[in-house]
Amino acid sequence: MPPDTLDYAKEMERQSMYPQRDTLIQLGSRHYWLNVKLVADSTRPIDFAPAELAGRYFAAPSDTAWRAHRVRGYDGTYTFTLRDSTRQRLIFSRLLHKKDLRAAGPPEMVTVSEPDFYYCGYSTGLNALLFTVEVGIPSSDVGYRAALLLDARTGQVQALHDIGSSSFDATDCNPRVAPNGQAVLTCADELLRPGRPSLSLKRPHAELRFARFLTDTTFLVIYAFGDYRPAKLDEEVPLTDSDDPNISAGFSQPPLQEFVSTPAQARAANAFIYSTSGRVLRKFKYDGWEPAMGYALPRYWLAATRTHYLVSEGKDLVLLPRAQPGTFQKLPIKRLPKFHPPRRPQEAQFTLYSDAGDYTFYVDKAKPEAIRYQFKPIE
Repeated sequence: MPPDTLDYAKEMERQSMYPQRDTLIQLGSRHYWLNVKLVADSTRPIDFAPAELAGRYFAAPSDTAWRAHRVRGYDGTYTFTLRDSTRQRLIFSRLLHKKDLRAAGPPEMVTVSEPDFYYCGYSTGLNALLFTVEVGIPSSDVGYRAALLLDARTGQVQALHDIGSSSFDATDCNPRVAPNGQAVLTCADELLRPGRPSLSLKRPHAELRFARFLTDTTFLVIYAFGDYRPAKLDEEVPLTDSDDPNISAGFSQPPLQEFVSTPAQARAANAFIYSTSGRVLRKFKYDGWEPAMGYALPRYWLAATRTHYLVSEGKDLVLLPRAQPGTFQKLPIKRLPKFHPPRRPQEAQFTLYSDAGDYTFYVDKAKPEAIRYQFKPIE
């Protein structure tokens, strides 16, 4: 699928239906069959201590009193095989174990996890296959993600980058290959480019909340400015009883933290349009993510107008036209004409959801900024 039409969540659900799967992929002008085979190995236990995230459900048999907080998981084999379109010629077969995934997340999580892999695309510039690696504590919603790159000729691991949490504080960013294949967003605060050092996207006193390619050579990064500090609680919050043998994720590590922004940080421009060379083309203020299970940014790519549309704070609609990289337009939503039936033949329709309610926009295909809207508040 074209990069802007891929529903990553549905693709992950589709791919995860089978522990062994064949996928027809395109590398350059040729097609190949990619097979990913996952096999657990219950004969090879792996222990880790001290565990702070995993609960006593995974306690190692040797830690009968749960004093060392030693958890036990099991190794596995993760085999990546690439063959030509006829399945007759073997390009490579690469076997990985859990020890090869140490950088995919906290070591205790990797220890007890049942890793899964999702193919994200092929980078012609890096000549690499890009995967998302999912590791997590089974029977819980605690997980981490990593970006894995395998050399398309040999299957050797080129890189493994820890992206961070895949649950409560997850960024709205999945590993992506640029439309022209010449760069890779790992979502681990960096951009990979062939023949050049990786471009760090880290900023002081900031956390990446969103990153996505806009064109072959531009991408949008949105940050939250602030720092983590000990949480101020109105009342004492009891920690989960980590001695309970049924607890899979104990959340027993102190102290509790919260992300705090100063007034100046809250007012600062936090959205940056970068070129893949590292130059900041434009910056603006954006506040529009929905902090539920992670940070989901209300956005829509409309192919008819070749424009990205983003809702900011429920007040503005931000337009990012692909034909003019590095430019944007911010339209106050309340100043847009309200929708009154009938829908016009030249209008395209899409809906964006927010905490306040649902915004439905009707966009003139010939004029990306000619927009009518409807708002349905949450009842």
